[in-house]
Amino acid sequence: MLLGHRSFLVGVFSLQLLSACSGWNPTSVGSESGTIAPPGSSGSTPGNVPPPKAGPGGGDPNANDNAVAATTSIAGTLSVTAGASQAVTVSFTTSDGLPISGFAVSGSLGTLPAGWSGPGIFTCAAVGPGSGCSFTLTYAPAAVDSGTLTLDCVYVDNAGLPRTPGPCATLTYAATGPNNVAAYLWPTGEIDAMVGASKQTVLVSFTTDDGTAATGLAVTTNLTALPSGWSSVKPTFTCPIVSTGNSCQLSLEFAPAAAGAGTLVLNYSYQDNSGATRGAALNIPYAAITHDTVVASPSPTGQVNAAVMSGSQSVSVSFTTDDGNAASALNVTSNLTALPPGWSSSAKMFACNSVSSGNGCQLQLTYAPATLASGVLTLSYAYLDTSGTSNAGLVNIPYGATTNDNVVGTASPTGQVNAMLGSPAQPVLVTFTTDDSRLATALQLTTSLAALPAGWSSAANSFGCNSLSSGTGCLLTLMYAPAAVDNGTLTLNFVYLNNAGESKSGSVAIPYRTTSNDNVVAASSPLSLAVVTGSSNAVQVTFTTDDGNLASGLSADLTALAADWSSPAGTFTCASVSTGTGCQLALTYAPTAPANTTLSFGFSYTNAAGTQKTGTVSIPYVASP
Repeated sequence: MLLGHRSFLVGVFSLQLLSACSGWNPTSVGSESGTIAPPGSSGSTPGNVPPPKAGPGGGDPNANDNAVAATTSIAGTLSVTAGASQAVTVSFTTSDGLPISGFAVSGSLGTLPAGWSGPGIFTCAAVGPGSGCSFTLTYAPAAVDSGTLTLDCVYVDNAGLPRTPGPCATLTYAATGPNNVAAYLWPTGEIDAMVGASKQTVLVSFTTDDGTAATGLAVTTNLTALPSGWSSVKPTFTCPIVSTGNSCQLSLEFAPAAAGAGTLVLNYSYQDNSGATRGAALNIPYAAITHDTVVASPSPTGQVNAAVMSGSQSVSVSFTTDDGNAASALNVTSNLTALPPGWSSSAKMFACNSVSSGNGCQLQLTYAPATLASGVLTLSYAYLDTSGTSNAGLVNIPYGATTNDNVVGTASPTGQVNAMLGSPAQPVLVTFTTDDSRLATALQLTTSLAALPAGWSSAANSFGCNSLSSGTGCLLTLMYAPAAVDNGTLTLNFVYLNNAGESKSGSVAIPYRTTSNDNVVAASSPLSLAVVTGSSNAVQVTFTTDDGNLASGLSADLTALAADWSSPAGTFTCASVSTGTGCQLALTYAPTAPANTTLSFGFSYTNAAGTQKTGTVSIPYVASP
């Protein structure tokens, strides 16, 4: 019989092939009259079996030189984006160039890991150089996953000896999700430069949000036609591969010749790891200032974030002069009653008679979004500088609405985890996701995995995920193997940063219970009867379990009781049985004739382990005249 072999190693992200299958071990192969001697021995084998002929160039053909070598059409890591597919051709030759026969990939190729498909069986009559012994597998994952596919082989070597070396090819694989390329600005916030001053260098770094490589990044904004004062070190900018670090970095220079402000928009495109073409943009607010120029400085700096429907962010805009000299008659000319959705001002109009340094001239704003949106709030203002010349300025405040999402942990199997005492360890998987499928970060389990309740264990002492949203990308594996009857609730506590950047905490409660193969026992009161004819005698039969654990579905057929015995009903049932008198049967014995025997009837039930079992009630009785 050919036995299939499949192995899954979660978290492996490399592809390796066994260059050659392990050879047949000559010391373990028997013959009709003895055992073949191992390589290097002399003389005849026991039972007068002649020694095997030497292979080409001498040596023992039982050595591992005549083995199967496997190669694959794809070198390196087999990484496929979920929803796509990739074909892999596996070819077989011999390691020493000598032919072999009767080759087969043992086991059913129809029971491949999830996402894999191929022929149900594969054989080759002969394998050698140029024999064309190959077949194709296809990997088409539907979800993010990883593992290892192992193929076992059998064949007859060049010496005519059968070999069952086991694994002859191992392919590790991974299914990934599409990624995003994000652009980061340095220095952060609004880029301010003095008119006539030296050039200021501005760096834009492109990275992927999950560390997986994206390709073909190109800045589509014309770098030779940037706003006044801006220039690029290169006329075009591309990166063949984008992942992490600063290997994909665009260098810009800002050297304004005149006062002004605005937003430089850098558009770029790329192919994510699924091969899809995508686009994005980076907004760079900037301002060119002169001496005795009023500068508006928002606080907090950078993009203002707030959670939809539940969060708000206070923003203060401080107006100061760049040289500390006083300016006057500052007036915000933007309409503060018609700000973008989510924005509001503490005043309908804002003005300051004098502006210099400090925070004496400060506008208060609030950002409390009701819908998911982002943009740039631009405020214009006018003032008189020290010479009395009228000037104007702009301040750009980028903003974005986020969701105040929560991380939830879901245990599998769901509900109470039940285990039979002494049974093999049961895996329990806890998947962490967000309730709105948006990103959360920095999840860390605060419960010590080294100090779990009795019976519970984990392969690691700590657990965390850098980022998570939906799917099974953040998965904790626990094992439950109780050594004693027990029940309780395992509580796992964790902390994380939600999509709004807020620190939050949560917990997962997993109820569990250990069962045993218990029995229901019946006890009558009284235990036996010695009565006279013509009397009426009540008997109570109480059903309990011998270990106090729950049994269920107890049923007794009372339609065929012995003469003079009776019951209120023909069938007696109890939904559950454990301890106490909750499951009690009432009988009556009213003898009309002498008797000396035992009343017996059977009952059935399901014990705590879910096993169907039966029992018998026996009550001795004597009736005298």
